Amino acid sequence: MGDPLHFWRMDGDAVLAYSTNTEFPSGEVFLTICENLYNAFADRQRDIIANTTCPCQACANVGNLDLKIMAHYGTFEEMKFGPMTDISGSDVILVHRMSKTDVKVATGIRSYALFSEAAIEAMNIDAALTPYSQDIEHFGNVSMKVYDLGAAWEKFRAGRERFFLNEEDGTWTYRRHLDLPINIVWDALTAADSKQRWMVNMKAVTVDNPEDRIGAGSGYHCAHEAADFKYWVTDWEPFDYFSTRINDPAREGIDTPETYQLVATDTGTDLRYTMGQASDADGNRSKISEEEAAGFLSEFWPACFDEMEALYKGRS
Repeated sequence: MGDPLHFWRMDGDAVLAYSTNTEFPSGEVFLTICENLYNAFADRQRDIIANTTCPCQACANVGNLDLKIMAHYGTFEEMKFGPMTDISGSDVILVHRMSKTDVKVATGIRSYALFSEAAIEAMNIDAALTPYSQDIEHFGNVSMKVYDLGAAWEKFRAGRERFFLNEEDGTWTYRRHLDLPINIVWDALTAADSKQRWMVNMKAVTVDNPEDRIGAGSGYHCAHEAADFKYWVTDWEPFDYFSTRINDPAREGIDTPETYQLVATDTGTDLRYTMGQASDADGNRSKISEEEAAGFLSEFWPACFDEMEALYKGRS
């Protein structure tokens, strides 16, 4: 649990967290945070099952554990008691009540993220969510939506194929330290509306999401004053790296692989951008395309990341 969420307290087997961040990541990124929490849980659960020979009841029941996430968007009062912070209000109570709903019985989904309608509206996402509602004491019939975290994890495992460039694999690399949290940098690099705000001389950025989520297969169109740049995502590992292939706007049929890798540090985020060999569909290399791209990016990236830091500093 980390930025943008603040740990509040433990309540039995539940971890309670909240955020007051006005520059909270996009709904797309928050849904990814939920997926990452579950993926880490599921991987650890699988490792324990595979490597534990202890016959005690606790170890024997590891396979029956599930992870559930409840999220709501609302108002609350924040109170300080010495070093302790507490929050209260009807919206806080609603989240507690959401943890006691009958989602599993009604939908058959074991591991899930449950979002209130207020959270869905604030997140502004189009991902495939299952509608759900239930009468909750003092709140009446509450409309919510369910996201199947287990199914998302299985899909991630089944479709996993790496297209990752190490620096030694590339033809040109740019490195930059950004005084921004890693989730802010990820959102700035991947969300279309965010990209348009910090990329220099960018007129418009649009993204085509075949599965209503940004990920492998998503296509971007960046309308720059110099040219139209089109690229698609080939590998997607949120908050770690993503890879793309970008078309050469001056040479039809030529495209270039790219990897953006992020590493969280005590003072922000280290970014590495590596460009690979440009080629056509038959694998014929285009060194002139690589040279022109490196020449353009050597001036473009420093100016762009200066803009990114100026835009987001103080808001994170």
